Amino acid sequence: MPETTKLHPKQPVAAALASRAAVRPALRQGGAFALGLAGGWAVLYGALLPFGLGLTLGLPADCFAACAAGAALSILFHGFGAFSLDSLCLLCAVGAAVAARWLWPGRLRPAFLAGCGTLVLGGACFALGPGGAGFTLVFFCGADALLAGGFGYALQRFPPEKPGFGTLLAASAVAAALGGLRFGPLCLGVAACAMVDAALCCRGQEKPALAFAAFTGAALCAADPSLAPAAVGLCCGTAAAVLLAPGRRAETLAACAGGCVLGVLCVPAPGTALPLLLSAGLGLAAPAFFPKHWLTPVPEAPAPPEEPPRLSAAATRLEAVAESLSSLAETVNAVYDAFPRRCDTFRWVIDNTHDSLCFNCGRRETCWKQEYTATLEGMNALRPILEQQGHLQASDLPGQLSRCIHPAALCAAANRSFALYRSRKEAHVHAEAMRTALTEQYSAMADALSVLSEQLGRPGNPEPYKSGRVAAFFASLGTPPLECAVTLDDLGRARAAVTLPRTRFSSPELAALAQETGRICRRDFDPPQVLSCKGMTTLLFCEKPALRAVFGTAGTAAKGTVSGDAVQQFCSPAAAQMILCDGMGTGRPAAVDGSLAAELTARLLKAGFTAELAARLVNVALALKSDEESGATLDLISVDLYTGTARIFKAGAAPGFLVHGGRARPVGDISLPIGILGGVNGQSRVVHLAAGDYAVLVSDGLLVDGPGWVAKQLELSAAAGDPPEKVARILVETARARAEQTGRPDDITAAVLRLEPCGH
Repeated sequence: MPETTKLHPKQPVAAALASRAAVRPALRQGGAFALGLAGGWAVLYGALLPFGLGLTLGLPADCFAACAAGAALSILFHGFGAFSLDSLCLLCAVGAAVAARWLWPGRLRPAFLAGCGTLVLGGACFALGPGGAGFTLVFFCGADALLAGGFGYALQRFPPEKPGFGTLLAASAVAAALGGLRFGPLCLGVAACAMVDAALCCRGQEKPALAFAAFTGAALCAADPSLAPAAVGLCCGTAAAVLLAPGRRAETLAACAGGCVLGVLCVPAPGTALPLLLSAGLGLAAPAFFPKHWLTPVPEAPAPPEEPPRLSAAATRLEAVAESLSSLAETVNAVYDAFPRRCDTFRWVIDNTHDSLCFNCGRRETCWKQEYTATLEGMNALRPILEQQGHLQASDLPGQLSRCIHPAALCAAANRSFALYRSRKEAHVHAEAMRTALTEQYSAMADALSVLSEQLGRPGNPEPYKSGRVAAFFASLGTPPLECAVTLDDLGRARAAVTLPRTRFSSPELAALAQETGRICRRDFDPPQVLSCKGMTTLLFCEKPALRAVFGTAGTAAKGTVSGDAVQQFCSPAAAQMILCDGMGTGRPAAVDGSLAAELTARLLKAGFTAELAARLVNVALALKSDEESGATLDLISVDLYTGTARIFKAGAAPGFLVHGGRARPVGDISLPIGILGGVNGQSRVVHLAAGDYAVLVSDGLLVDGPGWVAKQLELSAAAGDPPEKVARILVETARARAEQTGRPDDITAAVLRLEPCGH
């Protein structure tokens, strides 16, 4: 970074915001409980109670249990103790839905089948049993199940915490619950809906106000048909405010009031107009007492400037290159398969010997026509002699060829033909290996480019306002960015990419940049990853993950000081990576293969390649490294530090170990190392880890006495809370002592990763 540039980062996020973030889960639980109370209390058409079960089915995993508790409480006390059979069926259905969502997290079908099925079956049992309630109960339970299932499915598709259809569904449940509550002439449902409609109109949110009026009006009508005039009045008032005075506080309230009066009076409902007008009037008057900033019109977000679709164009070009490389590999293989195969068998040696010697011999007619069978048997008898000795002598000729008048020339011709035959076979095998390696490399690169194209094709949801503020911050430092983009990925995590002219940053400067950029984006960023290429420097900011990885490793060589095992441990911006490669054999040749495989795999993973693609490319590199056979096992674990999801990939590696909840278990099956075959015979597995769990990779030398003692030792170390470095050292020292007792020394290595909460 230029010496004249000085960073003056502001203070971090205020403590009040941090405390609010800490209580956010409790607020979500409380809100879900209140919504469940409203949903369980709401009655549609005088007999249906679908909202409680529907909310239990549709709310997210962290809220549905609290919502179910609120719904059950409302169902129990609905009607002030007048408990009925349909209420009992609903309670059973809510309980079944909660149990199914706990037993099969993330799977919606079992919860829907359990909840709705229990409701229908419960109604059928009560209807058909002794003193049954008849078909009416079955009909009402079926209608409740149908409405609850549709309501829950809609909430799954449109979460209520996001503004839109899901919010309107939750609002309709609350409106239906309040629509049945009256205090004298005052209807709480009408007053609440009028208050929210007026507030939305004052804020200038015309479309949300109209949608809210339509949804809540329908809910009020379904809860109590006598509220239909009020629903019409609310819709008329909202439409008048949107058309006549959007965003102006006094005029909006006046327009809402006039529209409500007109709508209620236009619907003939003798005796009900005055209570409804009173309820709507109180709701419209409430926003007059709100703080001014609550009703400030929301400015329209400026449309982001149109930019050329560079990412889409780049993704399309990369996909085209990937398809070309894949097509090239397929074409090479197809052409090879279409060519006729030359008959490179020992018969070629016989034919070549005949053409070079016997064709011009005077006894050709006798040997190759009159005594063809005996001559061919004698020539075939030469094969084991040539394959064993590599050459012939006159004394080696079998009896069928003893009549040959040129025995020395026959031996020389057969020796030349066999040498040429063997060289042709070796060349064919080498060409086959080169073709396989070439097409495998083309195919692997095509897959890698396709993955990169997919990533570029969906860069995330842009945040133009934050992008502009981050760009302005870097410009204020004297380094205007060439490009700046703040995006949200599919999981809601913020990422920022800032491209600058070639600039160098020190570690304190990077930390300060992360702090200030995080303050602007209201996120907690790690120091950025720095990428430099062709006169440009790109800073990649990522949110701090929930977990951090602590590594430890230990190893010992079978003989001397050179071990064939190689370990790579590092953290990419979103994942912790741990690699263990065991070269075939021991000593320096094995060390070369193991180190090469580990280093290449680490570089490919840092570049964004998946484990499978990295293994395929490393397989090609080992196969072409030298004429001698090369191979190494590949043991890899990649842990997402945001979610704890771990991906394990093994090719020929010894079983690894996972310690979850204090219990250790081996993972991994038998497969071939990389560098042996044209393809990779690897195995992939996905597991989930949490803070305090261990992941352990070991070479086969450590399992000299099997995996049982390793699992027990890991459980002891986990119970004691040993750091990864100590765990690895204990495993290696114990395995070394066991190997010396059995007399089977081998390279021994252990690599350990432990997850800890970020900030621990």
